[in-house]
Amino acid sequence: MLKYGVLLFNTIALLIYQFFFADAITVTQNIPSSAKPDTEFIVELTISKGTTGGFAKLQQDLPEGFTAVQDENNGASFTFSNQSVKFIWMSLPGEKEFKIKYKVKVAAGVSGDKIISGKFSYVTDNVKQSVDIAPSTIKIDGGTSTPVAASTSPATTTTASSTPATTTQNTSTDNTLTSQLIEKSAPAPTTEASSITCVRTVPANPSGDFTVEINVNKGNVSGFAKLLETLPAGFTATAIESQGASFSFLDGKVKYVWVSMPASTEFKIRYKVSVAAGTSGSQNIDGVFSYIENDDTKKYVLPTSTVTIGGASQPVATTPVSTTPDNTTKSVATTPDNTTPVATTPVTTPTADKTTTPATTNATDNTAKTLAASTIPAPQGNVNYKVQIAALHNAVDADKLAIRFNINEKVQTEMAEGYTKYLVGAHNDYKSARDSRETIKSKGVSDAFVTAYNSGKRITVQEALMITTQKWYR
Repeated sequence: MLKYGVLLFNTIALLIYQFFFADAITVTQNIPSSAKPDTEFIVELTISKGTTGGFAKLQQDLPEGFTAVQDENNGASFTFSNQSVKFIWMSLPGEKEFKIKYKVKVAAGVSGDKIISGKFSYVTDNVKQSVDIAPSTIKIDGGTSTPVAASTSPATTTTASSTPATTTQNTSTDNTLTSQLIEKSAPAPTTEASSITCVRTVPANPSGDFTVEINVNKGNVSGFAKLLETLPAGFTATAIESQGASFSFLDGKVKYVWVSMPASTEFKIRYKVSVAAGTSGSQNIDGVFSYIENDDTKKYVLPTSTVTIGGASQPVATTPVSTTPDNTTKSVATTPDNTTPVATTPVTTPTADKTTTPATTNATDNTAKTLAASTIPAPQGNVNYKVQIAALHNAVDADKLAIRFNINEKVQTEMAEGYTKYLVGAHNDYKSARDSRETIKSKGVSDAFVTAYNSGKRITVQEALMITTQKWYR
């Protein structure tokens, strides 16, 4: 009996806490009580979000015979398609409460009671949540229009799996949720004539890494847009200039996504292409720029660009790679200019260490590979090792991650290509960092891995091991 009493007391206490202290999101809708056919009225929504930030989407489905145009978007991208009104924020406004408005045009011949409702979706603590907007009824007849406020909607959580914010080989948890919300918000592409033109500029015969520049002439088009570039094998890309877009690189695909394109009629984006050793000959780059105009998604296909890699270089012979019983790799590598073969000494390949970061990070970070002796950087200061526990597109407080995974050490942060990386420790020897990694993995961060730094500059673990003449440990 006492046991049930304690349980009842705890439940009541939790309800009281949530009632008085929870930072719940509410959305209040204001529409007229009535309107005439062939006229317009305003829908106003007040969003009380508290301290919630980051990506969000508000969607309302309008009855047949209603069309919508934006009035006040408060930093969101606005679209109306298939009777759905959508406001999308890459980052919510800083105010705890703000308003958005849009105009609704009632077609001639529409009559009767019409219902407008909707949903406000957002991401918090790596979980997608939503607030149902209480339905409001508007009567379409010959009477006068009178504003009326709909009831305030409380926050309700939709079903979503809560995934630890750890680094994976594809994307971070919160970035995946954001991508899902964005992709579902864009209509299927059409093949209508494009109002936007794009020009790609690349060097014809680069001797090594090079820059791709794309000039976008968008005119007065605004809102959601996506640029997808396809690179050949052996090419990897990192962002240089994104003009407010979200950048990613995965499986040879460069992707820029804008929730709202820049206001200027013309803008440029740039990315750096790194060419893998051994890549040569003519290589093609293709791309498509997709965007929304007049509620339809259109696309502009960029002409193919051809670059010739190593046109003036002599062929380089390489011997087959063989693995010895002690897991060491022997091979012949080339110098950076791909002209003179250089024999490498056997080096242990730390293939068991998960050394890949999300696709939007530099693909050369911490990947196990055989390096030519001439490419190993000289020590510029203290070489040390850290353990990376996460890389998130929408940053969270480092202390929250420490508490979540019971990490007693200070969690450090660094920025790279639009991601906030979270790291722990500063070890002078690899074995100590490896041991720390295993401890952190036991606390639930299954994809934690070791990173290396040379005088503060991030390098691969294998480079660090060769610089410091240390051994690799499983």
